[in-house]
Amino acid sequence: MKPVEPAPPSSASSLFSRLRRSSLLITALILVALKLWLIAAQPVVAHANASFDDRLYLALAEQVLKGNWLGPYSQFTLMKGPMYSLFIAGTFLSGLPLPIAQHLLSLLGCALLVLALRPCFSADWQAFSLFALLWWQPMSYVELDILRQNIYTPLTLLLFAGLTALETRRRSGGYIRLAWGALLGISAAAFYLTREEEIWVVPGAVLLIGAAAWNSWRGGERLRPLFVPVLAAAVCAAGILGTVCSLNYRYYGWFGTVEFRARAFVSAYGALQRPISSEEIPYVPVGRDVRLKLYEVSPSFAELKPCLEGPIGLEWANYSDFLTGRPGEELQIGGGSFMWALRDCVIASGNVHSAKEALNFYRSLGMEINRACDDGRITPARTRRDTMMPRWRTGHPQRILEIAPGYITDFVLFKGFSAYPTESWGSAELLALFRDLTRWRLAHSNEAPELDPIPSSVDYRLAVLQMAGETVRWLCVAIIISGLAVWTRAVVLVIYQRKISYLFVVSSAALGSAFAVVMVNMLVQALAFRNRGPTALHEGYPLLILFGVTAWMAALSKTRDRNS
Repeated sequence: MKPVEPAPPSSASSLFSRLRRSSLLITALILVALKLWLIAAQPVVAHANASFDDRLYLALAEQVLKGNWLGPYSQFTLMKGPMYSLFIAGTFLSGLPLPIAQHLLSLLGCALLVLALRPCFSADWQAFSLFALLWWQPMSYVELDILRQNIYTPLTLLLFAGLTALETRRRSGGYIRLAWGALLGISAAAFYLTREEEIWVVPGAVLLIGAAAWNSWRGGERLRPLFVPVLAAAVCAAGILGTVCSLNYRYYGWFGTVEFRARAFVSAYGALQRPISSEEIPYVPVGRDVRLKLYEVSPSFAELKPCLEGPIGLEWANYSDFLTGRPGEELQIGGGSFMWALRDCVIASGNVHSAKEALNFYRSLGMEINRACDDGRITPARTRRDTMMPRWRTGHPQRILEIAPGYITDFVLFKGFSAYPTESWGSAELLALFRDLTRWRLAHSNEAPELDPIPSSVDYRLAVLQMAGETVRWLCVAIIISGLAVWTRAVVLVIYQRKISYLFVVSSAALGSAFAVVMVNMLVQALAFRNRGPTALHEGYPLLILFGVTAWMAALSKTRDRNS
């Protein structure tokens, strides 16, 4: 008897599947358009006097547009990664308003992360749900200032997309793996050139790279499928970083990215923290009594005395008196301010005109102080430690325990969300730079009301955006908290069954890096300066959502497998 062949899938079922996929795509496009329309009502909040943040990024972008790379050398030129300024300059040349370009980069990050994870999903609605939550997560439109977080968070999504594609696209064609590898390298380089505290991404990256390598090796393929994407990533990253370093060498005499990463600067800053002060003042890394001792043993540091003990030192001491609890006249400069005061004074000394000269100065300063501590001319002194991390003190554990519950709660509950702008501040001349380079209207400034745009009836969009954000916020909180319970149960099952799904790995990687974001910023809050709120934790929020959604999807996948 001729065997009965299985019936082909019905045309009705195939049509229904296509219609469902099309409806989800159309809904996703509507959600994208709706959010872009609503956020168009948000102005740019311009802090025109913020020469270390907002105005700095625009000033450097202006120099790039003039063909001067990052402009004349000063204490500001290489103190922060150049990527945000390069993004501003590129956006300006494209004709796009900066706020719209930032949201489009976020859209790209959300879309590519979901696309990278698509092979792990058993249904279209899962990909749609993850995209919708990532795109609409409320903290994605809470930052209206000109700050690096506006591209740092989208770059985080792009980086995780490249990392997950190492596994999910491992069996794809060579060109596809090449493209995902290029994405990984470009996003990693841009991520590295945006901010300097990238250590928090290590837990997630190690898990995702390790999982891809392990599955490739266990599958009998050795590491061959990873060769093309890893090579592409390395070439792209090296090309971008090498270009930036070469430009810095050409213009400033130093082959590097940011001076805070330079060994000479880190060594000097660590040396300054070696002497033990006669009085431990909270948040003060280098007390005034220590500075007075160091002037006697370090000729390089002595050059800074008229500045650190003069007007610039007084200005920074006054700026940080709320942190130290000491009046500015005592010249106790708080953490988060001392490194800026130090750099100001190095330039004010008049002997430094390039990055090469600056780093030679820091190298001499560090060697002189370390030598004085080692041979007993400065006592008491700690052991040498080349780092910018504040020295551990007896009261620090207690301070961390005190702030940890509130800090973590704020993070998980998305505290501080608001779609409404604050006021701009600064003179009309400085604010004009913000308006011109962003190609966007500014929030009202009492100092320059003449720059206010013609009133229009768009305020209702801010109200809608606020209401939508509050709704999505609590949905995200529910998914994250319940996802934590689901993930904890999955950990137990993994221990007993010794079977790990890739979605569980992704959720663990997202949780690990999200936790690291909290730890890094909480340590800064406890040891150096106040650092709490949506701006500090900006890049961690989409990781929380990625964790919650993938934890649930991994659990649902296991349940379906057991029932099938």
